[in-house]
This record gives sequence, C-alpha cells and structure tokens, in this order.
Amino acid sequence: MCCNCCSVRQQKIWVFGLAGVFLAIGVLFVAAWPAVSRHWIRSIMPLSPNSFMYKRWVTTPMPIYSTIYLFNWTNPEHLNTAGVKPHYEQLGPYTFSDFKVKEDLEWSQQRPEVTYFGKRTWHFLPEKSNGTLEDIVVAPHYVSLTAALYSRRYRRTLRKVMNFALNREGGDTHMTHSAGEWLFDGFYDRLLDFVEQLHSPLLPIYSSNFSWFYERNNSKTAEGNFTIHTGHVDLRQMGDLQLWNGQNTTGFYPGECGKVNGSTGELWSPERRWDQPTSIFLKDAARYLNLFPQENLTIDGIPVWRYESTNLTLDNGQLSPDTKCFCLKNRECPRNGVLDYGPPAFNGPFYMSHPHFYLADELYRENTTGLRPKESEHGMFVIMEPTMGIPLSLRGQLMVSVHVERDEAIDFFKDVAYNHYAPLFTMQIHAELDDSLTSLLKLALNVAKIGQYVGIALLLLGLLAITVVVFVTKNHKWHGEQRPKVADKKANCT
Repeated sequence: MCCNCCSVRQQKIWVFGLAGVFLAIGVLFVAAWPAVSRHWIRSIMPLSPNSFMYKRWVTTPMPIYSTIYLFNWTNPEHLNTAGVKPHYEQLGPYTFSDFKVKEDLEWSQQRPEVTYFGKRTWHFLPEKSNGTLEDIVVAPHYVSLTAALYSRRYRRTLRKVMNFALNREGGDTHMTHSAGEWLFDGFYDRLLDFVEQLHSPLLPIYSSNFSWFYERNNSKTAEGNFTIHTGHVDLRQMGDLQLWNGQNTTGFYPGECGKVNGSTGELWSPERRWDQPTSIFLKDAARYLNLFPQENLTIDGIPVWRYESTNLTLDNGQLSPDTKCFCLKNRECPRNGVLDYGPPAFNGPFYMSHPHFYLADELYRENTTGLRPKESEHGMFVIMEPTMGIPLSLRGQLMVSVHVERDEAIDFFKDVAYNHYAPLFTMQIHAELDDSLTSLLKLALNVAKIGQYVGIALLLLGLLAITVVVFVTKNHKWHGEQRPKVADKKANCT
C-alpha cells in the first residue's frame, strides 16, 4: 500500500479492513481450530497406501531390541539325588536388534482391513550382551520329556515301546549346546530325526534340527499372516487384529479364548479410555494377554498412561471366569500366573510365565534353586499416549519352561527326585520412541493449542490496529491529513 497514493479515506479503509480481517481470523482460530485440528489428525491416522501413519508402520518405527536369557542347568547329574534340587543359572542377556518390515500387503476393497506378512531380521549385538553365542548351555531333554508325556495317553504295552525307542534312538535326561545353537543356528538331534522319519500324525515333527527360533531370522512366513483394521470408518478399531492366517480363531482353545483379538503390539487404537486394558496377541502362544492401566505420568511434557501386567494377565480362570476356557479338558490346568504353552507347541509339557515365575504360585519355584523374581525387572509394561495410541516405551517379556516329571514307565525319568518346572529361556522385547518421533508426537498433540495461540495473537493484533486507528483519527495523524484551523476567539468578540 502506497500512502503517498492514497487519500485519507483510502488509508482508513485499508487499516480498518486489515484490523477486521485479523479479528475475524482470530475469532475463527480460537473458536473453530480445535475441532478442525482434531478432524485433521483423525484424517491422517487411518492406514492406507502411502498415508502418514502407513509410512511409520510398514517398517519398524523405533529401535527395537530382543533380549534373550538362557538358563543353564548346572547339576543335571543330580537329577535323581534326593536332597539336591535342580539349580538353574541365568545366562545373558544375549541382545539382538529386531527389525520388522511388512510385506505382501493386500488392502481389502470390501472392508477396512489390510493383510500382510511380517518379515523379522535379528542381528546379534555383542556390545549390548553379557556373554557370547559360544557359551555352553545345558537344558532338560525336552524331546524325551515330550515323548514321555505323549506315551501317558496309551496302554502299558505302547509305553514300553516308547521307552525302548527312547533308549535306542537317542533319548536322554539333558542336552548340551552352545547359546547360538539354542537360539537361531539350530542343532541336529538324533531322537528328533527318528521321530521325523516316522511321519506320524501323532508325533508332528517335521525336522531333525531344532533351535528356539529355528529358521525365523529373515523369514516372513514364520509368524503367519495378519489381518488388521485400518481405522477407516471406526478409528477406535485401528490396529485391532481381525484374522490370523486367514482365520478369526486360533484352533487351540474353545469359545472366546480361541478368538483372534488384541493388537499385534505395533499399532494401538487411539482415543483410549482409562478403564480399557490394552490387549496384545501372542502368536507363539496363540492367545491374547491384557495389560492394565496403573498410573498417569508426564514424560517429556507428554501426558501418558502406564499399562502393566498384573495377576490377571496370565490367569486361567482362577481370578477371572472369562479366562477359564484356556484350560483344556485333556490337560492339567496350571495355577494362576502360568500358561499352558503345550497346545501350540506340539502338546508338549511346556509352560509360559513371567521371568523367574514372577506373579506366579510358589509351587513353580519350590523344587528348584536359582530363580529370583523381582517386580522391577520381570514385569511387562507399555507407556502410551492415549489420544493417539502411540507407545513411548514398552517392555514385553515371557519365560518358557518345561515340566520335568517322574515317570515310572520311562527309564530316563523313573527315579527323578524332584518334579519341577525347568526354565528354558526368557524372551524380552523393549523399545523407546526416538527423539524425532517424540517431537512429532508433541507437535501433533499441540496443534490445537498452537492454533488457539495464533488466534489470540491475531485478535490482539486486530484490537491493537483498531486502537491505533481511533487514536490517529482523533488526533488527525493520517498521512497527508491537514489539521482543521482553530477560529480566533478575539476576532469574534466585537
């Protein structure tokens, strides 16, 4: 605007007009911006190809580490010695970077769903580990224990056949391998080879090699495929698991316990309620776990909720009737705090719990030594921003154990002095939101406030402009304006 080219009238119109625009925009920002910003955030949250959330979901959005502890059986030679309990020493941690990328994505045209495979890649990190992959680890001979459990279903004659096969084909009370072999590399087992060659549907073993995570590294099919809700139509369902391997049931448990539900642990639904637990689906256990809100916190200026595992997390119906269906009729139901891991693990004598049987019945530790549960170390938690459902920090961990039991029909176990639950390994996943994603989250949460502050600033600027206009007009200070002449009073007095 050129003041030399404008008349006083034009100057007033320009300045009053700008003040009015500032006031109008300021009122609009203060009144409407919170709703507009919420709508904008909701619009970028659902998953779709190349969407804002998609780019932060399709690959691991934060550094994730898998930490594994192995348990070394230090006195297997005393398995049959009364007065000497089995002792288990925790080794590790063996820490791996854990990177996951979604592949073979299929977007449903009829429903707000996407199906994908998750390819996981682990790399050993010696600088974050305590020990090497060459460490020697002794563990109970889980194959022989599984065979003994299978044989208990049959008559004495068949049990004698099983006992003969174990003695002849490589059965034993314990097995010794390196940490690397136990974890990913695998090892040949003579008894497994014998069972695999039988091709019996009663003994569904398909390989003569074994490790806890055998052929999982760099595999996209090991965990199966997942179908999750994209958040379109109903944002509160975003990330909820709909199907696993194309089915809405696991096939291992009846009723509600067999249904596929919860989150895969990578994407949680936003706009959460305080009384709503967060559910995580465990692929290996073929069931969900609930973590419960325990505490309101503020971390880096972000209000968050802390979800933790409680004695309800690994319940089998002792505390909550809804979980009773996890107990199967043909298997002994564990006490609270321990899950029967057998159904998805070839129906073997395997169990899952918190590390060191934390939050579990004392029964599971009474016949062993070396286990020391601690609340600060062995619980699970997720620290989550509830509005957008984004975790700032998480630690998930579970321990797998095997039941070593006296069996009069099996030579290897007929003189076991102490029936006990032998810890095998603990798998822990932990992650922290990095600084760049934390800053992005802060910006998204503060968009509404920022807009309101801008609106207030524009309102003040508009009011200031009007005040200046009134002052300049009253004092005739406009550019080029001539002050009116004051009449001479003395000249008028004649």
